Amino acid sequence: MEQEQMRSLLEVSVEAVEYVRGALDRGEEPPAAADIMDNLHRIAAAFEAEYADATGLLQKVYLYARNIQASVDELRRDPSLFARVFSCEIRPFVLEMQRLWHLAAEVLSDEGRRAQQQAALMQAMRDLHTAPLSEYPYDVSIVLCAYNKLEYTKAAVESIFAHTDFSDGRVELITINNGSDDGTREYFESLPHAKKLNLKYNILAINAQQYIVEGRYVVGFSNDVIATPHWLEHLLAAMESDPRIACAVPTCNEEGISNGQGIPVPYSNTFEGVERMQAFAAAYNRLNPALWEERCLLMPFLAIMRTDVYLMGLLDPIYTRAEFVDDDLSTLLRRTGWRQLLLKDTFIHHFGGVTLGEGRRKVAGNALDEMRRVYYKKWGMDAWDGRGGFPGAEVMEQWHTPSANESVLVLEPRFGDFACELFNSYRRGGFVPHMTAAVFDAQYLPDTSYLFNETMSVNGIEDLVGKNMGQYDIISAGCYLDELPLKDVIADLERLYALLAPGGMLLLPVRNAGSAYELDYILHKGMRDVYGLENEVKSYRSFSYRHLLRALYAHPYLHRYQVHSIMFREDEPLVERMNPLLRSDEDVPPDLEVSLSIRMFFLGIFKENA
Repeated sequence: MEQEQMRSLLEVSVEAVEYVRGALDRGEEPPAAADIMDNLHRIAAAFEAEYADATGLLQKVYLYARNIQASVDELRRDPSLFARVFSCEIRPFVLEMQRLWHLAAEVLSDEGRRAQQQAALMQAMRDLHTAPLSEYPYDVSIVLCAYNKLEYTKAAVESIFAHTDFSDGRVELITINNGSDDGTREYFESLPHAKKLNLKYNILAINAQQYIVEGRYVVGFSNDVIATPHWLEHLLAAMESDPRIACAVPTCNEEGISNGQGIPVPYSNTFEGVERMQAFAAAYNRLNPALWEERCLLMPFLAIMRTDVYLMGLLDPIYTRAEFVDDDLSTLLRRTGWRQLLLKDTFIHHFGGVTLGEGRRKVAGNALDEMRRVYYKKWGMDAWDGRGGFPGAEVMEQWHTPSANESVLVLEPRFGDFACELFNSYRRGGFVPHMTAAVFDAQYLPDTSYLFNETMSVNGIEDLVGKNMGQYDIISAGCYLDELPLKDVIADLERLYALLAPGGMLLLPVRNAGSAYELDYILHKGMRDVYGLENEVKSYRSFSYRHLLRALYAHPYLHRYQVHSIMFREDEPLVERMNPLLRSDEDVPPDLEVSLSIRMFFLGIFKENA
């Protein structure tokens, strides 16, 4: 088929389903409903034939076409299901098929149109901050998606009904059977809720539910999650605490999540451990906003999100392999001024890898590598290199006690991972700091509005001189010291020191270029690479760990410093192999082995009180 013909068929399909929907909304029997369904079946069959061998987005178009036919076939067998199957399946599938086809055929194929679409989405996201609030029939729509693993699904559903108040009619449940063949559909049919979306053919990262949610907030609930006491009340409390919050995620058992979102637990990650888990959660779940953490990135094994934000179509379908979707969504939220919270006062169990794991295993290839490239191409930066986070950040609370009315300056915060750590330290103490970002690399300027009170665009440390001299209680950085545009290390540290208030602290992450890890990296890769499409590399100016500390030690006032070293156990074999090789040089410092072991360190320089 020609593209124009396909566009026309999709437009006719959308007009048809909206016509039927209007009739149903009025309580009328849709005239010629059977003929309309037959036509939709024929159109879907044509798209199935057209894209039988397609990949990427067009493969999803193919799968939606197959599911439309399957749903129409079901109505032919049982017309009494018309209202539900049409509303929960056929109409959403048609609308999503059109959306995906439009993106694949008419937007993504044209870089200009792709850029226009992205710009329009981001502007619409910003406009939501001042838009009037919409009315919704429900407070919350809980969307539970399952692909096989019926035993997990039953446990998830039972926990929802056990720990969620449906009595006032303000919470709706939507279930999605995403192509299961293990009795999941039959189980969902046995439940009392009204909205049941059934796919005969699995679609990874399905998004058709966006057309049927009616809650002010949407909760994405995986079938490998177990709800706990007060889970939803806590999520709602967080969302309603500030209109700038787009989404919130609870904590869970640490083996069930990455990104530092999990906690150690005293029970086993098994069905046998669930009873003990619930006792642990009942004691843990105590509402405490001081334990809500700002995050630049969230991995939502379960998340609550504002529906008006959710309905913007945030799940970019270019991520066809279910990797880096979280990174992409978080970037969009950051860059449009929306906040994301991790709730450390709310615990929910996550078995891990059940919902997506099976679907992922059906797809060959390196999904992580492939989707990382997709992210880079879309945003122009590496999802991992840009995080701006480091291990060992807890040292800040050992070196500085937060208090009221303090000011924090973060140099090159990038996405803001470490900046969030600083902010959260104050929050735990019951304080809110005044946050200022000094951005050297302009590509990170859009990543500051969600957290910082003000942002300065600067070219070098010297540009900060004269701005709020002696005002900052903490000056830190979201990148290594050697990645800052330093002209003279000691002179620039002196300039930063002058910006500190009495009793203030410079807290700077420093890469040890002489560590075994870094030496091995340079030997094998030449330079530190930035993830890109053209084998891009990024040079950095390294300086000696020992020379820096010696210079500080001899300095008249910068000598008031401490060092917190970060070592990794996985580096130990490399240190053992390198140590004797490097000791063949007679001019070897006595602390060589220590230096080889330290991958990075935090440098704290302290200003005396006046």
